[in-house]
Amino acid sequence: MRLLVINGPNLNLLGTREPDIYGSDTLQDLEGSWRRHGSRIQVGITAFQSNHEGAIIDVIHAESSRCDGIVINPGALSHTSYAIYDALVAVGVPTVEVHISNIAEREEWRRTSVTAPAALRVISGRGTSGYLDAINLLSSSLRSPATTYPYGEHPDQILDVRTPEGEVKGVVCLIHGGFWRPVWGRDIMDPMAAALTDLGWATVNIEYRRGANSFETATADIASATTWVRTHLAEDEPAVPQDLLDSPFLVGHSAGGYLAIRQACRDANLRGAVGLGAVIDLVGLSADRPDDDPIALFLGSTKTENPDRWRDAALCTDPLSPTVLIHGVEDAETPLAHAAEYVTGRDRVSLMQLAGAGHMDVIDPSVAAFATVVGALEELSS
Repeated sequence: MRLLVINGPNLNLLGTREPDIYGSDTLQDLEGSWRRHGSRIQVGITAFQSNHEGAIIDVIHAESSRCDGIVINPGALSHTSYAIYDALVAVGVPTVEVHISNIAEREEWRRTSVTAPAALRVISGRGTSGYLDAINLLSSSLRSPATTYPYGEHPDQILDVRTPEGEVKGVVCLIHGGFWRPVWGRDIMDPMAAALTDLGWATVNIEYRRGANSFETATADIASATTWVRTHLAEDEPAVPQDLLDSPFLVGHSAGGYLAIRQACRDANLRGAVGLGAVIDLVGLSADRPDDDPIALFLGSTKTENPDRWRDAALCTDPLSPTVLIHGVEDAETPLAHAAEYVTGRDRVSLMQLAGAGHMDVIDPSVAAFATVVGALEELSS
């Protein structure tokens, strides 16, 4: 597989251009990281940068027959260049648009991208890691295409389904993390979804409503998506046996781990729930992040302002379905100690600690931690 990564005007100045917005890595640094990552996942990377609209259009034309996908950051041209949009539509190569900053929260003129409608997805506001996420998204989508279904009326109430060839081992519903912030989406679980499907699991990658004060909508969406899988998926995916749909797995990462475990506390018919680097202790995590509190954002209040809401949101009950927590010892985002404390005294919850693993390693199929996740699913299936 070969991907073309295009960068537009002024991105040659990365490293010196407004590093508080665009980071300190140079474009050459980033190109090296893309190629190294590509070699790990068997994807060849060709990189191109120009400050000229016509040159970008020319490379899209020239390389379209030699690449399987395009990652493009058009820079400021994304807000003006219908010509780049036309070029991307004309060549028909699957494309993901990337923006290092969150253009939705910048100047008014930056908030609309005229090139975005030519892309499968737009990744914005994740810093330079957004390029790697785009590479992963294209690689996963091209190797293991998914079918997208709505489970509600809101644009974020959608899910991507992949079914394996041959016998289906089980149904795994994936719930992404990102501290419930809109810049993070289900694409970060695509590599895991594709890898599990290759191993014989039907996967359902769930998107849900996120953002400030999204506690009720996010938790309701996971319940609704689970119900939809049980009651509607067989109509579109008849190869998946109904008994497996009736008892799916929920596998959530970080904030998605919290949502998976919360659902398991209310749903006795799950085959199992797996929390990967899960958010467990809302109060404790809030205290650890006083300057950028994701829990207060999620709940729409501080604990002092609305103690009842915080009490209702806490994972204080025993899960009704078997639950496994898998946590990297080197996780710097969600404390391992919170997971260890939650397991204490709960018969239906177990903890697996992964030496040397960080927060993102638990969802990366290219590292050893993935075998532990697969093993947990197989054990819960037995």
